Amino acid sequence: MGNVNWKNPYENKGNSWLKGNLHTHTEGSPLKDMVKEYEKRGFVFLAITDHGIISDYTGLDTKLIMIQGIEIDIIRQKHMCVLGLNRDKIFYKKDLSIQNLIDNNKKEDNLCILNHPDWELKEHYCFDELNTYEKYDGIEIYNKLIEDLDGSPLSTAKWDRLLAHGKKVLGFVNHDAHRVNDVSDCGNMASVSKADPVTIFEALKTGCFYGYHGVEIIDIGRKKDTLYVNTKNAELIRFIGFGGKHLKKVKGKEAEINFEKVKSHVYIRIECLGIGEEISWSQPFFRE
Repeated sequence: MGNVNWKNPYENKGNSWLKGNLHTHTEGSPLKDMVKEYEKRGFVFLAITDHGIISDYTGLDTKLIMIQGIEIDIIRQKHMCVLGLNRDKIFYKKDLSIQNLIDNNKKEDNLCILNHPDWELKEHYCFDELNTYEKYDGIEIYNKLIEDLDGSPLSTAKWDRLLAHGKKVLGFVNHDAHRVNDVSDCGNMASVSKADPVTIFEALKTGCFYGYHGVEIIDIGRKKDTLYVNTKNAELIRFIGFGGKHLKKVKGKEAEINFEKVKSHVYIRIECLGIGEEISWSQPFFRE
């Protein structure tokens, strides 16, 4: 698998955007019912990440592209999703440290996502913890389930602090669905040239996707020092810089910004806002 091109995560984008969810459980609804619901809602790829159990899709009748996965409860205090193409190469042993689990899974080129950092009144991951860990792929910047629980479903403030400290991590949008009624339309939109597991997983690993919550991005990228985005239904586009500062706001469906106009900022990410709660998030573009 390739690495993230942090100057332009969308450099190798394909001609299709495919939607998927990477954090799903079957505790409250059977696997077949969860899969049917995601199919009905137009998802293309899905990972089942039950607690402490590596997914097994043997005999599963579905059109969805299934990604192997597990949610690890680390010493019953921290949660991390590990995803991969090969069930046998997902590493999991009880009572190992977060860093140990990350290191062993990265050796197998798996995807490691630290989940819902702002869940619970005592946040699930404080900033200092997130900043200490190395080599993980990203964090959940939005977790739909946490809307109904203590804490915040949104973790973009922590994401900006990490990016400002030089921690290059991706932002994921997941449901954390435990039953059919938890499933919604948000997800991760991967840009691919063909719909197969390897291509989709490569897009996720290299950051060639955006977090979707109602605003559809048609095109996004970088031309020299200019970042641009075109959407189907945005009402407002925000360019976010170092530490979460709003660098530019543009009303409408498309906008651009030039790094030379904001010389003190080492990264820029894009938020596309629609009607009501609709919003989609780009991955960060770093100056160098």
